Amino acid sequence: MNWLRTIVDSILSLKWRWLGLLAGVAVWLAWMLFGLWATLLLVVLAGLGFTIGRIFEENQSWKNIVDKLLSDRFGE
Repeated sequence: MNWLRTIVDSILSLKWRWLGLLAGVAVWLAWMLFGLWATLLLVVLAGLGFTIGRIFEENQSWKNIVDKLLSDRFGE
């Protein structure tokens, strides 16, 4: 398991442009393997999961988040 931490640490120490390149290659690979719509669904679900995890991690309430979203768009 130590080798996995070494790989993750070396990837995270890269510059942002290289991380962007790796992310682009990963999306391209998913697109080639699964197709466009499955890849888009995967990206949307991953983003949704990230958002929900962040909400639980910060112990925010759903009401506060909805109020923030709606107050910016439908301000008084």
